[in-house]
Amino acid sequence: MLSCRHGLYDDRIYKKEGLTLVRNGYEVLHVAYGDEKADFVSADGIRLVQVKKLKRGATLGSKWKSFKQTFLGDLFSVAKALRADVYHLHDVELCRIAMKLKRLPWKPKVVYDAHEPYKENLLDYWRKRSLAQVLFINIPALVAEWRILKKVDALIATECNVASRFEKKNKNTYVIYNYSYFVPDDNAEITKEYDLVYCGGILESKGIFQMLDALAEAKQNGFNLKLLLIGDADFEPGTKQKMDAFIEKEDLADFVTCTGLLPLDDIAAYYRKSKIGLCLLPFNRTNQLILPIKLFEYAAFGLPVIGSDFGHVKEIIMVDGIGVVVNPYDVKAVAAAFIRLIQGDSYKSYVPACFACVNDKYSWKSQESALLELYRNLYE
Repeated sequence: MLSCRHGLYDDRIYKKEGLTLVRNGYEVLHVAYGDEKADFVSADGIRLVQVKKLKRGATLGSKWKSFKQTFLGDLFSVAKALRADVYHLHDVELCRIAMKLKRLPWKPKVVYDAHEPYKENLLDYWRKRSLAQVLFINIPALVAEWRILKKVDALIATECNVASRFEKKNKNTYVIYNYSYFVPDDNAEITKEYDLVYCGGILESKGIFQMLDALAEAKQNGFNLKLLLIGDADFEPGTKQKMDAFIEKEDLADFVTCTGLLPLDDIAAYYRKSKIGLCLLPFNRTNQLILPIKLFEYAAFGLPVIGSDFGHVKEIIMVDGIGVVVNPYDVKAVAAAFIRLIQGDSYKSYVPACFACVNDKYSWKSQESALLELYRNLYE
């Protein structure tokens, strides 16, 4: 497993794909960037190799070294030295070294695993990135992706639209959904501390201000609801300051709790203490296509979802009856949905459907066979 934007214990790479392969007799390694150099075997038997990510300092030398690292030469060298039979790439930037890996003397197989619709992501968010990042990282990565689609041994997409695009280039395309590994957990006896929970990047692009606006609207209507935010509020420059200013202005300090980043297994304890999950994505190309893992995590803990009224979010909520959909820009409608599900514990009526959909369809276990089939087919 190779990644340049995910940590060693990434949910999809380690907890799902890595552990599935280990349980089925494969030797798994994950090479990634991190704060310090490291090389060890985890308690689950996965070898984890971390290459130190260089930070841009004040000197020209440090800036040059950091820029040079974006070409992934050090990651390639480590991967080459490990002499893997299969290189499973988890970031679009790694497409730039895909063919170098395929041309190694022992002819390894190369698998490309697209976690999201990168083309749409760049079209939606390029203005938030530096010109240098767009010109020297994002655009070359997308060009490299387009060039290697026909040439790698297998492609993976996490939803059907990206998979359809890949299939036109390579018949060895698989849809392996990023469903949750959490199993249904009946937490009815646990005291609920939070009315609403959101887990993920605390960003404008993920709807943080849609949530806060609706929370303030509910408060103005006499409902002091408690919102729990699980995630990093410092990732996007300026967002935390803007969020803090809004919370102070609307007097919401007693009603918003932010945990910061948490280990994946610790998140479960907070889900158990919550009533309703939020997925209020703003409308754009990317959010019409992505299939947020939080939908399935919420459902596994019996949390109905209040989500945006478009894309896969709307489809899953409506088809499986696990919550309600609203226009994320209609503050009054979102606040009304908050209140409606909280009043009289109405949210509890959705719990059976939440558990049923995870048991029947939306569990990582249902995806393991596709991953194992892909690996078997690599050498047939």
